[in-house]
Amino acid sequence: MGENIMPIFRVLWSDSSIRNLVPMFKNRSWKKRGPLPPGPYCLPVFGYLPFLGKIPSITIANLAKRYGSVISLRLGQTRVVFVNDFESTKEAGKMDVLQGRHQMALFEPRGYAGLGLLEGKDWKEMRRFTLRCLRDMGFGKRSMEGMMQEQVQEICSFLRKNLGKPLYLKPILELAVVNSTWTLMTSEKFDIEDPAKRDLMQILSDAVSDQNIVGVGAFLPWLAKLAPDLTGYTTGLKLLAAPEQLARDVISSHVATHSQGQERDFIDMALTKIYTTTDPKSVFYGDFGLRNLHYTLLDLFFASSDTISSTLGWAFTYLACYPKVQAKIQMEIDQCVGRSRMPCIEDRSRMPYVEATMQEVLRKSSMVPLGLMHTALEDTHFKGYFIPKRTVFIFNLYQIHHEKKYWGDPDNFRPERFLCEDGTFRRDDHVIPFLVGKRSCPGESLAMNEFFLFLTGILQNFNFELQPGQSPPYLGPRSGFVLSPPKHELLVSER
Repeated sequence: MGENIMPIFRVLWSDSSIRNLVPMFKNRSWKKRGPLPPGPYCLPVFGYLPFLGKIPSITIANLAKRYGSVISLRLGQTRVVFVNDFESTKEAGKMDVLQGRHQMALFEPRGYAGLGLLEGKDWKEMRRFTLRCLRDMGFGKRSMEGMMQEQVQEICSFLRKNLGKPLYLKPILELAVVNSTWTLMTSEKFDIEDPAKRDLMQILSDAVSDQNIVGVGAFLPWLAKLAPDLTGYTTGLKLLAAPEQLARDVISSHVATHSQGQERDFIDMALTKIYTTTDPKSVFYGDFGLRNLHYTLLDLFFASSDTISSTLGWAFTYLACYPKVQAKIQMEIDQCVGRSRMPCIEDRSRMPYVEATMQEVLRKSSMVPLGLMHTALEDTHFKGYFIPKRTVFIFNLYQIHHEKKYWGDPDNFRPERFLCEDGTFRRDDHVIPFLVGKRSCPGESLAMNEFFLFLTGILQNFNFELQPGQSPPYLGPRSGFVLSPPKHELLVSER
């Protein structure tokens, strides 16, 4: 959305009195507390927003070449530190003081609520409870593997009905991917061929995919509200309305039928916790507890749907563009699993080429190019620089995954970079799609198992290829929070 403020900026920039204020915004040295991280001049009011361009991750990476891997600048009136290298990102992930969350204007009615936005002891309490409940309900256990395999079978059934037809796979995959986790949370299940549910998933996808997290909505809330249509603020609110209503409806139905001691799912367990909590400082107390349940449900829903379906969509797109890689995966599936049974999680350790391809998909796509924003909870120091309280931290995962000095040929899709000479899988810690440290994604292990089961279960039965005569899809970087795969239809044939 940054490019939307350019017309306003041009008018203001024509005023010489405004231009003359620019030197005032140069990074200053804090004599007693140390210097701020270096960075470019920033404009009054707008900061560096007008100059981020269409692909902020690339713009920031270019600034890092001039100022160093840790840079700071103003976005609006908010100081933002961008971290562009793996070692600094790893160090930041270990620091408790950098585990806060930036409160965007779009989430203003929500406040600091839910697993995604809570901080400090509140976040720790919510995280512990959520993970314990999901594990008790089967999260990461063999029963959940069975649910995933059932969804793979439903996808395969759908694909058999549509052989030879051009298909954009991401929306097809979304409902199947979310079903396993959604069942644990709500005891409900989606029909992957239900058009109404498909429409809902598209709205949910639009609410996070291709949204600019370093735009006006995040850092110039007053302008977003002043010109809501121009800045995309109105669209953002509309997109959030559908998932908000989904959460309200499913929680309301659980409140009406809840019975302590007969909990069916995560919502029931959370309601029992809320109804029995008497400590007003707890995240589960009263109305605040219900609000935290509401938004935690949304956080889990988004995390378990759009990201994994986008990852799978990228995977099948890459494999259609690189048929030799697809053939190698299918050969490994045939050798390790065969055709008489479905792949299972135990097979994963015996399939190094599949594992290498999964890592290369995550690296090359860099599906969440700027990660999730953190903030400093107190004044602190990082890499020798002074960091004022509430400074926002953004980790440029796209740059980390495409650093030429480290990867050599980062723009090539080459799974072999994750294989040793003897063909065994070589893990590389520099691939961090789930971030690293204290606030890394708690569902990483589940997500990777789900990625494996869907990828191998589908490729065991089908081939994917580009349509004859069509140009290959654009696979390069672009702006967005969660980057959906290119809207390029593929042809599916049975093996």
